Amino acid sequence: MTITSIQQQLATPEGFAKAVSPKSTIFGIAITSLVLSVIGIGMNLFQLGSASGWQWSLMFRFFFDAGAIEFTGSRSGRSEIWRFFYVYGPIVLLPLGIILLIVHFATRGKAGAGLYDSYRQRGWIGRQLLPGLKVKNGNNQVDVAFISHPSVPDAEFEAAAHHYAGYLGTLDKKATKAAASAALKQKVLAGVSAAALAPGVPPAILAAPAQGDGQYVIVVPPDASGKGSLQVLPIKA
Repeated sequence: MTITSIQQQLATPEGFAKAVSPKSTIFGIAITSLVLSVIGIGMNLFQLGSASGWQWSLMFRFFFDAGAIEFTGSRSGRSEIWRFFYVYGPIVLLPLGIILLIVHFATRGKAGAGLYDSYRQRGWIGRQLLPGLKVKNGNNQVDVAFISHPSVPDAEFEAAAHHYAGYLGTLDKKATKAAASAALKQKVLAGVSAAALAPGVPPAILAAPAQGDGQYVIVVPPDASGKGSLQVLPIKA
């Protein structure tokens, strides 16, 4: 896959929609709500089944009763709180997840069209290289990528990424951790100029979490007024 072939694919709204999916916070919340609902329902059934000897008539009878099980011992208070969430959490989260999924699919086309327009107006196809820096994102570690800009020649971009990779290679474990912490303070998870991590790097080069396994990504910066956020999205093969 070359930049030329990608540009041809992204030249039409249809091709763009097949290759790029806009990030959706609503979709993420919907899936999280549904997963938590399933966990809550499963734990509720497990507790009722264990307490009733798996008598299904009793399990369904007390399914919505948080006080149906009496806990004893030093952790009884904590167990009662968890049972409250197992019983009543899905009542809220399951409908919420379904509603958000409906909203997501109903507005996905509009969101995709808006992303395509933004890409055509101010976006570009960037090449991502991994210099070897990893940072924490919640409980996970993610690779930080240097992402090219059309104004920076390929040779200069590659040299900048390789130079920073060489610098990281000289660091011990403590210094590497400090470099990762410094990158987080610079808000690398949201995407920043790579010059914030490595002074001397052309400021047009970006540093952001790597997207997918492909070499190329879509970059859409905020508009001229600063509205919106930087988006770096993978390109589907």
